[in-house]
Amino acid sequence: MRVDQHMSLAALVAAAITAQGGIAQAQTVVAAWIQLGPGSSAAALANGSYGDQPASLTPTILARAVVSDGVCPALSIDGGSAVTMTLRFSASTLTNVPGTQGATNGKTGYPQYFVSPGATTPANFPNGTAMATTSWGECEAVVPAGHKNAVIGSTKLKLPVAAPKHILLLADSGCRMNGALASNGSNQQNCASPTAFPAAFLAGYEASFKPDLIVHVGDWFYRDTNCLTNGAETFPGCNTPTSVNYEPWGDIFDSWNADVFYPMQPLLAAAPIIMTRGNHESCGRGARGWYALLDPYPYTYASVSCAKTAVYPAPTGTTPIYSGDFEPTYIVPAGSVNFLVHDSSYANDSAVDKGMAANYDLDLTNVLAAVGPKSMNIFTTHKPSFGLDYGADAQAGKKPGGQNNSGDFTEQAVFAGGTTATSAFVLGVPANIGLFLSGHIHQAQYVSFTDYLHYAPQLIVGMGGSLLDPDMNTGLVPEGNTDVADFDQKSAKFTVNTFNGVNDVAQALRTASHDEFGFAYLAAETNSLGQITGFEADIYKTGLTKAGLCHIVLSPRSINCNF
Repeated sequence: MRVDQHMSLAALVAAAITAQGGIAQAQTVVAAWIQLGPGSSAAALANGSYGDQPASLTPTILARAVVSDGVCPALSIDGGSAVTMTLRFSASTLTNVPGTQGATNGKTGYPQYFVSPGATTPANFPNGTAMATTSWGECEAVVPAGHKNAVIGSTKLKLPVAAPKHILLLADSGCRMNGALASNGSNQQNCASPTAFPAAFLAGYEASFKPDLIVHVGDWFYRDTNCLTNGAETFPGCNTPTSVNYEPWGDIFDSWNADVFYPMQPLLAAAPIIMTRGNHESCGRGARGWYALLDPYPYTYASVSCAKTAVYPAPTGTTPIYSGDFEPTYIVPAGSVNFLVHDSSYANDSAVDKGMAANYDLDLTNVLAAVGPKSMNIFTTHKPSFGLDYGADAQAGKKPGGQNNSGDFTEQAVFAGGTTATSAFVLGVPANIGLFLSGHIHQAQYVSFTDYLHYAPQLIVGMGGSLLDPDMNTGLVPEGNTDVADFDQKSAKFTVNTFNGVNDVAQALRTASHDEFGFAYLAAETNSLGQITGFEADIYKTGLTKAGLCHIVLSPRSINCNF
């Protein structure tokens, strides 16, 4: 039976509405999940810490729960063994941290506190969801490997399997509120509408697939501004605290609840999850909530307040190259394939940040040395190395004869030859990186290069609920079938930005985009030895149907989609 037959559209809509507005005030466990993070030494675990060995091939299994009363719930494993959960942070300690947007961008009226110091009495928003108080917080525990199931409070959770065969991918799932980007309100999303902001609907649908592993490729938080456009409410009641349509905003607990924990509860509980950091979680945007709630590293007040210096722990005998907002890449094995989870939240998309490029190079060269040349890896990061853009010719309704590069230029500078003679990327992207996996562009996209020896193919899954970007195929010539809006196979070229400023031009073999809300569901394909050779990736949309299918081969690396 196909998964999309499991639940009717009406049932999923009802579940979405319940998840979005039906949180009972008495509930103490707001959300619970299993998260995979960087590896840990025995010494760190003995001291009650974790995550000090990001290049380890054994990830740390973290059980986490957001609680409304500051009391950590019971955690049991396989129906018996009890593991003590400890309070990662209490909201009462985050009532005096300046709001990141207000501190850096001078926005007037920006909420200054993660939770207001006066929020001591439990209450609900008019739509029925609970308001965060100073008693709220998050609990966590490191779970020993080798178990199958966990229970936090009354929430049943799956623990990691050694060789996940079914992997669900999504990204860019928060509700966009950023009136500062466009005076006409085109960057405002109706967060109160289950169809305009379908994160809750999608979470129920995605959970019904019962995946082995979930990978979220970043941008969880989108509520940068209030919903006003030119001083007026973009949607009725969205900025009126007494309205059922009121939407919290700013890097505060209530916004994170609205973007993540209330709508996404079914998905968070469905399978272990890799949580990637996006640019919306960088310092100056949603960093406070990211570091408090989702960061796979131990909690520190310095991180939450972004009062950090050199955050990259350089290898022995070297000096940290760059002290920007960056966390080390870590490894999550998935059977015979590794996910290399990389923080691309900070670097400028449209210019080569030489300091961060050098930092990426050092970091990734060390990680690739740890996994070894015979491994197969998926580079997992928020910002794509390559992505489609309109380009001047496309905007004029012509074939894209010009450059259409919407990727992260800093990543390209590393992958086009590295920054040092000892870089793993001196000859381009090594063969043991079979795929680039990203979000950031709000649609499904893929790019496969003619020169597969130097470039890895790119899959983008940025259609998880945030306001969609226009379809990049618009005005372009289809490949024979007008229902499948592929680029002409030989038309798309990309300028590859390099560290020394001498750019290359890469020829795309196949590339296309699709602009509907949805997600990707990967089924692993294996050889006679049980090793993963590629994936069949179904691209699903909110209509409970497929938007397309991608066939991914890891070696020799290629991707081809029919959306």
